[in-house]
Amino acid sequence: MHRAAGRLGHSRRRTGAGAYSIPGLAGFQAAALVLLATAHTPASAAGASQPEIAIVVNDASAISRAIGEYYRTHRGVPPEHVVHLSIPVRDPTLTTYAHETIARADFEREIQAPVEAFLTESGLRNRIEIIVTTKGVPLRILEDGIARKLGVELQSFASVDAELAVLFSGWVGRRGLEASANPYFRSDEPFRTWRARHPDAPLRYLVARLTGYQAPLDPETGVPSDVKASIDAAMGSGSAGVYAIDEDPAQPAARAVANQIMLASAAAALRALGLAVVHDRSETFRGDLANLAGYASWGSNHQQNPGAPYYGAIEGVRYPGSFAPRALVVDLVSFNARSFTDPTRYGQSLLADLLRLGASGGAGHVFEPTLLGVARPHILLAAYAGGTRAVEAYFRSVPFLGWTNVYVGDPLMTAGNPVTRRTNDRDGDGARDKRDNCLLLPNPDQRDTDGDGCGNLCDADFDGDGRVSASNAEGLGDIERLRRSIAHGFYLPNHDLNGDGAVDATDLALAELNLYLPPGPCAPTADAP
Repeated sequence: MHRAAGRLGHSRRRTGAGAYSIPGLAGFQAAALVLLATAHTPASAAGASQPEIAIVVNDASAISRAIGEYYRTHRGVPPEHVVHLSIPVRDPTLTTYAHETIARADFEREIQAPVEAFLTESGLRNRIEIIVTTKGVPLRILEDGIARKLGVELQSFASVDAELAVLFSGWVGRRGLEASANPYFRSDEPFRTWRARHPDAPLRYLVARLTGYQAPLDPETGVPSDVKASIDAAMGSGSAGVYAIDEDPAQPAARAVANQIMLASAAAALRALGLAVVHDRSETFRGDLANLAGYASWGSNHQQNPGAPYYGAIEGVRYPGSFAPRALVVDLVSFNARSFTDPTRYGQSLLADLLRLGASGGAGHVFEPTLLGVARPHILLAAYAGGTRAVEAYFRSVPFLGWTNVYVGDPLMTAGNPVTRRTNDRDGDGARDKRDNCLLLPNPDQRDTDGDGCGNLCDADFDGDGRVSASNAEGLGDIERLRRSIAHGFYLPNHDLNGDGAVDATDLALAELNLYLPPGPCAPTADAP
């Protein structure tokens, strides 16, 4: 099987870094967990502000219960929409890592089955659109309780939240990337509309997690202060801020194309909306930025990172800076949501630290997603800035389902200064959307050498079968065709994705960012089923 390139791997400081180990897994034995699911038959939800939400809490954790109740009352979620699990935790204060991990078999028996039963027996299966998990509910799923060293595409490691998103679909536990492309990826439709049009699609629920460091606790509510602050900010008044996009030109070749495809395109899309953008292309890892409404960077994978803890006050500089209310963040770091337990062991930067600094929500990964699998900043931030709810913007930006991704924050959060006008050139490349042959990536030359209406920059589907493929038993895939051109020194115009007159490793990296995905989108936009 083809092995996806562009693996984010482990953080390396300028002085080098050793192998990274997942905190708290040494000696971890998957406990036999006893679970009780309390499934209530709901009373009428008339008058409730958010009847489309279900909240999952672990009754064995006072912190989980407190978060669930605080969010439920403040957002108007009916009390009968709370799924009560009872998963024993070794440490009620949640200061150890064990509560964040669950074995695959235990997840299926003790989370998946009772949540599905709750939604079915309560009559909420098709009425719920958003599931909110809480700190104290396990975060990561391991195979057999251990980290097997398989090719990343074969692993069934996943975030609990990613698996909850595909309940009832038959996709829970699917291995790897190839068979799990997200049909909602790059959609412009509200999720409710999209799901009604695609009742058999595997994405059934949008899932968000309310979590952060476990201490300190707010004395009045028992909610961790970071979690309470993010909920309060998401529901409070917003204000205009600046979006910061921090590239790193020193990235190795397999990852360098993400500067153009994920980060520079994010800056262009935000500018096209008329927003204030700081777009840094220098080798400096930016700090002391003020009033950030959104942020995207390489995090600890930036070659000039300041060292652990990567974010926060370090040697007189605050990285990345201060956040405006309702700020949304994303960085290209593989394990940035691996833990929300303090103190932690650093190997890579943590989403939890960005939340502590004042970010209200963010995209992360609990295991290696490869660069191919990360939430795409240019889609996430542009959709959010345009007024889309955070959890919808997030799921539109995630290429694969049931994988390692997780969204943290209030799913209903919207931008503090949403753009009300609609641009007719969303990628800012001068080609109007109705005629843009690469709708989300700036390609002012509109180069389309195969004449199929899809620009080369977003079209590595050389055989025209509707997706970028790897070789398999059925034949030669697009990636291998490109590899052969490079190996033999052939120049095929269709293989020159960036139009620089050469077919080389950069073109291969561009193609691999779209492996298993359809080309485009190209005008006119087609919504995949």
